[in-house]
Amino acid sequence: MKRLAAAVLAALAAFACSGPTDPSTNATESFSGSVQPNNVGTVHPFTVSNVGEITVAITNITPTGATLGIVYGQVAGGGCARLQIGQGSASTLGKTALTAQVTNKGTYCVQVFDPYAFGFASSQLIVGENYTMTVSHP
Repeated sequence: MKRLAAAVLAALAAFACSGPTDPSTNATESFSGSVQPNNVGTVHPFTVSNVGEITVAITNITPTGATLGIVYGQVAGGGCARLQIGQGSASTLGKTALTAQVTNKGTYCVQVFDPYAFGFASSQLIVGENYTMTVSHP
């Protein structure tokens, strides 16, 4: 009986230590790349070591500041399998484009894309766009 009680206490302690992370203590990673018209950019993977909130913000888009789509998901088959989609543009630089709750530790990803190519915007990129974004995660 003492062993069972000790095991239950150990399990509860382990669970308590892996609870949601306060977003103010999140890690922040910066990613940059480019996306061409009718295409997707590089998959940017990152590791989440606890459960909690994730936010993504685009901080720079050049040369035109066009609207870009953003996928947040899990790395799968060389791509970023979509869990959520958002967008960012010159008018929203530095503002949160995506917010999600991470309920499992593991490897996740973000990827920028031409939103027109996938039916998310009425106008497409006319030139390749360079971008920088930040990802805040537990």
